[in-house]
Amino acid sequence: MVKLRESFAAVLMAATVVATPAVSAAQAPPAAGEEVTLITGDRVVLTGSGHRVEPGAGRKVAFRSQVREGHLHVVPSDAEPLLAQGVLDRRLFDVTQLVEWGYGDAARADIPVISQGTSGQAFAPQNSRQVKRLSSIGMSTARVPKADALNTWKDLTGGARTLAVSGTKLWLDGRRSFFLDESVKQIGAPQAWQQGFTGKGVTVAVLDSGYDPDHRDLKDAVAYEHNFSDSPDMRDTLGHGTHVASTVAGRGEKYRGVAPGAKLAIGKVGASSPTDSAILAGMEWAAVEVKAKVVNMSFGTLDGPGLDPVEQAVNTLSEQTGALFVAAAGNNGRPGSVASPGSADAALTVGAVDKQGRTADFSSRGPRTGDHAIKPDVVAPGVDIMAPAAAGTADGPYRSMSGTSMAAPHVVGAAAIMAQRHPEWTGARLKAALIGSAAPKGDATLYEQGAGLVDLTRGLNQQVVAEPANLWAAFPWDGADERVATRTITYANEGDTPVTLDLSAQGDVLKLKDARVTVPAKGKAEVTLTIDARDQQTGDHPGTINATSGETVVRTPAGAYVEPESYNLTITTIGREGRKADPFFAQIYDAKTGAFHLPAFEDGVATIRLPKGDWHLYTDQWEKSTSTIAVTPAHIDGEDRSLTVDARQGKAVEVTVDDPDAERQDGVEQSLAHGGWNAGGIYHGLEGGFFVVPSRVSGLTYTFKTLWTSKDVSPSPYVYHLAYRRSGGLPEDPAYHAKRDELAKVTTTYRASGVAATGTPLAGIGTSKLPGTGMSALVGEIDLPATLVQYRTPGLAYESGLSTGTATMVDGGRVARRGETGEVWNAAVTGPSFLVPGGSRTGDRLIFSGAGLFADGGEGRSGFDTAATGTATLARDGREVARADLTSCSTYQPETCQLRAALPAEAGAYTLAASMRRQVEHSALSTGVESVWTFRSESTSEERALPLMAVRYSPEGLDAYNRAKKGSLTRVPLWIGRNSGSGEAKVGKVAVEMSADDGATWRRVPVTRDGSRWAAKVRNPDAAGFVSLRAVVTSADGAGLTQTITRAYAVG
Repeated sequence: MVKLRESFAAVLMAATVVATPAVSAAQAPPAAGEEVTLITGDRVVLTGSGHRVEPGAGRKVAFRSQVREGHLHVVPSDAEPLLAQGVLDRRLFDVTQLVEWGYGDAARADIPVISQGTSGQAFAPQNSRQVKRLSSIGMSTARVPKADALNTWKDLTGGARTLAVSGTKLWLDGRRSFFLDESVKQIGAPQAWQQGFTGKGVTVAVLDSGYDPDHRDLKDAVAYEHNFSDSPDMRDTLGHGTHVASTVAGRGEKYRGVAPGAKLAIGKVGASSPTDSAILAGMEWAAVEVKAKVVNMSFGTLDGPGLDPVEQAVNTLSEQTGALFVAAAGNNGRPGSVASPGSADAALTVGAVDKQGRTADFSSRGPRTGDHAIKPDVVAPGVDIMAPAAAGTADGPYRSMSGTSMAAPHVVGAAAIMAQRHPEWTGARLKAALIGSAAPKGDATLYEQGAGLVDLTRGLNQQVVAEPANLWAAFPWDGADERVATRTITYANEGDTPVTLDLSAQGDVLKLKDARVTVPAKGKAEVTLTIDARDQQTGDHPGTINATSGETVVRTPAGAYVEPESYNLTITTIGREGRKADPFFAQIYDAKTGAFHLPAFEDGVATIRLPKGDWHLYTDQWEKSTSTIAVTPAHIDGEDRSLTVDARQGKAVEVTVDDPDAERQDGVEQSLAHGGWNAGGIYHGLEGGFFVVPSRVSGLTYTFKTLWTSKDVSPSPYVYHLAYRRSGGLPEDPAYHAKRDELAKVTTTYRASGVAATGTPLAGIGTSKLPGTGMSALVGEIDLPATLVQYRTPGLAYESGLSTGTATMVDGGRVARRGETGEVWNAAVTGPSFLVPGGSRTGDRLIFSGAGLFADGGEGRSGFDTAATGTATLARDGREVARADLTSCSTYQPETCQLRAALPAEAGAYTLAASMRRQVEHSALSTGVESVWTFRSESTSEERALPLMAVRYSPEGLDAYNRAKKGSLTRVPLWIGRNSGSGEAKVGKVAVEMSADDGATWRRVPVTRDGSRWAAKVRNPDAAGFVSLRAVVTSADGAGLTQTITRAYAVG
C-alpha cells in the first residue's frame, strides 16, 4: 500500500491541503532574543516579531522567510531544490519549531538529525557525532555541532555523500507528543482472565515517559527497562508512561491492567516530548533485543503524504521481527487527522471511545493522508480512564486520564492475551485477529472506529482469522474501465473441525467470487475479492467483507478511493538568461479553496497531476541575486496540458521615496493573495532587484513592501514603511514613487515601564482579508522612552507593536490616512486583554489560554511576556477540578500555556483563576497580574466562548516612564473588555481599590460611570513608589471578575 500512497500524494495534496497564510498580526515567530543556527551554517536572529539572517562565512546565497501555520521558515536558496526533491526535512528550517523543541542556540550547541544512506544503509554526516547506528532499519542518529554546520552542509551538498545521490535522506530528529486527553470490562478482559489468559509469559514493550518503580500496582511487573531519553533516570515525571503501562499490565486489585500476567519492557523515550531518535532506538531495543511481542506507542505527530523515519521503522521491524506495533490514532478529532506512526501500514492504530462506546470527540478520524486508506483500525476505551498515577503527578495514587494514549494500551493488553493463547502467531496475525473480531458500534463510520471496538471474548474464542487485516485500492480517474483490482483474502482455521463461512460484501465497490467457503481444520482457504470502481463516483468507497458461521463473525475492512477527474500539467520554467532553470519556489494552487501542491522540478521541467478545475501556478525564480515572480492561470479540463513561465518577461519593481537622506533596508517583503490562497516572504540578499511577469488574474493582489531609514543616524528617528499594492494580477508597470507630503505621518511615542529599557518597534501591513507578510522590526533596538516618526502608505491597514525584553505587544491594525496622527505604546496599565480569545467550552471540554495577560493600556491591544510564570486553576462548586502551569505564554502560540478540563454535562458554578508574576529588567510595573472569574457553565452543542471579562485602565497624566506625581490625584479612565466571541459585557457594578504597599493593604477609591466607561480617582502616595489596582466587576449574566494588578503604575 506504500507505493499507492506515495503515487497519489500529488493529487491528494492538491485536493486536500489548505495553503498557509503569510505572516499576519495574529501569527509571529518566537519571542525576541532567540538565535537559531540552521543545518546550512546560517544563523537566524529573532528580534521581537521580526528577524534577521546572518549567512554562514563565505556563503553567497539569498534567503526566503515565510510563515506557514504560525511557524517561521527561513530557507536558503541552495536548500530549496533538496526540499523539493524530498531528501531534506523541511523542519530543519522551521525556526519556530526548532525553538519550541529546544534546538535554539541558547539551549544546545548541536543539531540532532537522523540520516539514511543509499540503499537503506546507515551513514552519519561529516563532522557530526554519531549517537547510534540503527542497523535493522538502515538509519543513524547523529548530532551536528553548530560550529561545524557549514562544513557539514558543504559535504551534504557537494561531497561524496551528497544528498543529491538517490536514496540519501536527512531528517531533523523531531519530537512527538504523548496523546493525553470499568474500561477492561468494556473489551472483555475479565472473561479472558476467567479462561486463564492474562498475558502470562508474553513480553510487552511500552515506549513512553518512563514509569514509577515504587507504585504498588507495578510491583514485579517490569522485567526490562532502558532509558533512551536525556533524563537522568527512568522515573516518570509526566505520569503518562505509568498510566499507560499500568493499563497494559497493572497488578492492582481495584484498577487492574488488561493483561496483568504480561512482562513489561519499559523504554523511556522522553520525559515529555520524545525525539524521533529516542523512539527509533527504543523500537529497535523492544523488537530486536528484548523480543517484545507487542509494542505500545502512545505518541505521534502530524502525518504527511510520504513516510517519515518512525513510520518506516514500524513497517521494517514488523516484517523483520514479527512484533506488533500498536499506535494511538491521535487527539486531533478532525477527518483525515490520524497521526504518525499510526499511519504506517503495519501499525495497529487505535481510536478512542467513551464508556457508552461512542467515538470520543478528540479521537482522530481517517482516512489516512495520501491514499485515503481506512484508519484507525480499531477503537478501545479512552475517556476518563482510571489508572495508577506516578508519584508527584497527582494528589493520590490513581488518576483519571483521557486520550487515544489511554485507548492504545487496552489493545496492547488484548494482543498480549491473544499472544498467550497463540504463541506462534506473528504480529500481523495478531493484528488481523483483533481487527477481524472487533465489534462495530452504532452508526460510527469506518473512518471513525475502523472495524469497531476490540472484543477480546470473541477474539479468544473464535477459531477463524482473515489475512490481510484490511484491503484497499486507490485508482486514478482516467481509464475508468481499468478501475478494477483483485485481492485475495486467506481464512485460517485454528480449530479441529472444518468451518463453513457465509460471505457477504457491504460496500458499493466490493464483489466476492463466492458466497460461501469451507475452511478445513488446521488449514486455510482463499477467497477472491474484486474491488470494482468502474461505475463509481470519485471519492472514498469504504466497506466490509463479513464472514460468518454461527457465533463466528470475521470482518475485513476494505474499499477504494477514486481520485477526482485529473490530468497532467507539464511546467517549463525559463530563467532570465534564456535557459531552462528550476524556480526557487513554486506552488500550483486553487484560488477558491486554497488547496495547493508543490511541484518538483528537474532541469526546469516539472509534471504534476491535478484535479479538473481552474488552477494558478505561482513561481519565484532566483538567479544572479534577482527574484522574478509570476502567476500563470492553468485551466485543467479534458486533457493533459503544458505551460511555460519565462522570467525574461519580468518587469522591475521600483519603490522610491523623495527623501535623499533615506536608504532602503535589506529584507524586502513580497506577498500575494488570491481568494482562499496567499503566500509571501521576506527576501534577504537579493541585490540584483525584484521583477514580476505581468499577468491579468482576477482577484489576485500583489504587495511589495520596503522600509527606509536614515543613512546617517542610527537608530533612525524616522522610518518610511511603504508598500506598493495592486489588484487584478501582476502589473505591467510595477512602480511606486512616494512623496512624503502625501503619506500618512504617525508620530509614535514608546514609553518605559518605570525603568530605562530598550525596545524594538514593530509594524506590519495587512487586513483580515488580505494578510501582509508580517510584523517587522522597523529600526532595530532603541532606548526607551523614545519617539519614532513613521510614514505609511495611505489606504493600507497597518498593524503595530513593540517588543521590549521578553514582552511583546501588538494591536489589531488600522487603516493609514493621509495627514498626521499619533500613537502611544507601552502606556500603563499593562494587564489582561482579550483581543486574542481567552477560553471556550465545547461539549464537556473547557480550554483556557493564559496568553494575552500583559497588554498595555491602549485599546485594541494584546500582549504577553514569556518571562512571566504562574498557574491557572478551575474549580466547580468550590472543588478544584483542573490546574495548569502558565509558562512561556504567547498570544501567537496560545496553546503553549493552556488549562484544559473535562467537565460534567450538568450546569455548575465555576471559578477560574489565573495568576502570573514577573521579575524582568525591562519593566518595574505589572509585576503581578491576577484574575479570578466566576460564571456558570453547562454542556454545549458547539464551541462557546467563556464569559470572561478584563478591566482595562488608561491613567491620565503619567510621564514617559509611566509615573504619576507624588501626592497628586490621578484620574484613571477604565472600560471592561469581554472575551472574544462571548458578546458584549453588560456590566452591573464596578468597584476599584488601590494599594501603595504592593497589596498589603487596600483602600476603596471613588468611581464614576459614563455609559460604557468608568473613571476612578486615585490619590497617589506622598512618597515615591507604586500604585496597585484591584477591581471587582459583576455582569448582568451572573459572571464576575476580581482583577488585581500589582504595581500598575509608578509614583515619583
